[in-house]
Amino acid sequence: MVFPRLLLGSILLLGASLPACAQGVIGEMYATDASVRGSVLFASGGTKIESGSSVTAGDAPASLKLVRGGEVRVCPKTSVSVSASKSGRDLLLAMNTGSIEAHYTLGSSADTVMTPDFRILLAGPGIFHFAISADAQGNACVRALPQNTASLIVSELNGDGTYQVKPNVQVMFQHGSVANPSPFVPADCGCPAPPPVEVAKPKPPEPVTPPAPEEVAKTKPPDPVPSGTQDTPPPVEHMEMEAPLVYHPNQPEQEFDVYVARLRLTEGPMFADRQVLPPPAPAAPPAAPAKAEKKGVFGKMKSFFGSIFH
Repeated sequence: MVFPRLLLGSILLLGASLPACAQGVIGEMYATDASVRGSVLFASGGTKIESGSSVTAGDAPASLKLVRGGEVRVCPKTSVSVSASKSGRDLLLAMNTGSIEAHYTLGSSADTVMTPDFRILLAGPGIFHFAISADAQGNACVRALPQNTASLIVSELNGDGTYQVKPNVQVMFQHGSVANPSPFVPADCGCPAPPPVEVAKPKPPEPVTPPAPEEVAKTKPPDPVPSGTQDTPPPVEHMEMEAPLVYHPNQPEQEFDVYVARLRLTEGPMFADRQVLPPPAPAAPPAAPAKAEKKGVFGKMKSFFGSIFH
């Protein structure tokens, strides 16, 4: 284990000692609490990282946006040294302990991730979405992330063993050996998931308190009355009565309410000398007569008999 760790340190020193003319901008880093060692250029959007620089993430992941396209995420509390080939197409990422994630597409180029015990090759062409972690006990995990379509080649630095990690596979290597890999990887293999975005929930409607029974009684309209049961005035009953009267013209002072008798039936027409005339032609309706003075019963009888014997 000593030789690989010394070799890793030599690689880091070699990348840091490259002349400035051979270095180029690899990408631009975006982080709130990350630190950078090496050649950097400060820009308005972020910090431009040059080849041979070292990036250490704080409590939050640091994002390195690559100039060639894609992104390398440095997980919290992880230090990574980043170097590039002369063409700038191939990258070398070296770390002792911690985790990183690769999210980019490669053509005919290849990147390498170095840990104290393993060499992990990302050879194009392919779309790479991988999480890689290493610890101080010589263990390393490789986990394919969603949308990954490429494979990785893991080689031992202290041996000759190699292992191909296929797409949609996760594997754990123990004690610097690729033999007998385990499919059970720790939960911290890669960067932690971002916290969920809280969506404002609509305010629930306020509960409606039903009115008290006495209030309902005050506002309740009266019950409708069924048809045919409305209060109507009682019908007026008309009483008819017939009373024959006898009139003596030679006794005008006679009391009619005392001498009342039945009329005798007589033979022959009563008005034989009268001529029946046709009804007169219709004329314009007369004006409404003035309200006649009310007469008593005897007044009406006197007028009736007077019109007969006139």
